[in-house]
Amino acid sequence: MVPADVSVLVACSGGPDSVATLIAVARTHAGTVTAAWFDHAMRPSVEVAREGAFVRRVTSALGVSVVEGRSTTTPRGEAAARAARYRWLARAATKAGAVACITGHTRDDQAETVLLRLVRGAGARGAAGMAPDASWPVASSSASRVRLLRPLLDTSRRDVEAYLAALELEAAHDPSNESREYARNRVRHDVLPLLTEVNSEATAHLAAFAGREREDDTALTAWAERWLDKHATVSSGGALALPSAELVALPPAVARRALVGAGARLGIAFGGAHVEALVRLAGGSGRRLTLPGALAERRGTVFKMRRNA
Repeated sequence: MVPADVSVLVACSGGPDSVATLIAVARTHAGTVTAAWFDHAMRPSVEVAREGAFVRRVTSALGVSVVEGRSTTTPRGEAAARAARYRWLARAATKAGAVACITGHTRDDQAETVLLRLVRGAGARGAAGMAPDASWPVASSSASRVRLLRPLLDTSRRDVEAYLAALELEAAHDPSNESREYARNRVRHDVLPLLTEVNSEATAHLAAFAGREREDDTALTAWAERWLDKHATVSSGGALALPSAELVALPPAVARRALVGAGARLGIAFGGAHVEALVRLAGGSGRRLTLPGALAERRGTVFKMRRNA
């Protein structure tokens, strides 16, 4: 995934997946490996101290350095905690001169992600789950050149546990991973076991489904970008114009991606509901639409959008 001589950062919470990833990377990567441990400031200090000490013991045994960080405020919920962690990891990777940050997400994590996104109304792009090689997942000026790598996405959690057992190593246990307060834990402990009763390979099939959706999304996005290159024009005032008839004539999956791509060219990120509203506008429903950060309008045969300061 990266050249042999570059520096990489490995996110290590002390749990089985991240510890196994750190050990595997430290054993196989010839470049500099740095571990990164982050305290979300959401758990009892005794548990946090125990995990931090464990990570330091592992890194000492491996001969790799470790950087540590802590959230300055207590995040409200899973999404906020994730964002805080990735913003800190971006800064840590940049400071360490790492070209990539490596996480220990497994095939089981992928299956959980797919289910969570589907029940929240995601389309094909959301159903594609996590990519093994991705751009940074949260906005951060520190991560413009840092890639996010997930080399264990095709590896089961059971295989990770077997790897650690073969090393006679027991990773730290995070009690919060058992709490049904978090949606992912409910999927992990309640939903997936039921699906596995229906089909013993449910987790593998969900992860494979994500891979196929990712391939489809890549192809459809490439089609949409080629169409934009041919048809989109940007005025001196910064408005982007598209031919309405040609846009509406596209297959809906391509038209949606073309609108997302048009927004991206203006520095605007659209959510799913916003894209559907834009599709309706292009098809003749109304003449003007105001969205967060954008103004779109249809005048005759031309569909325009621009940033809305």
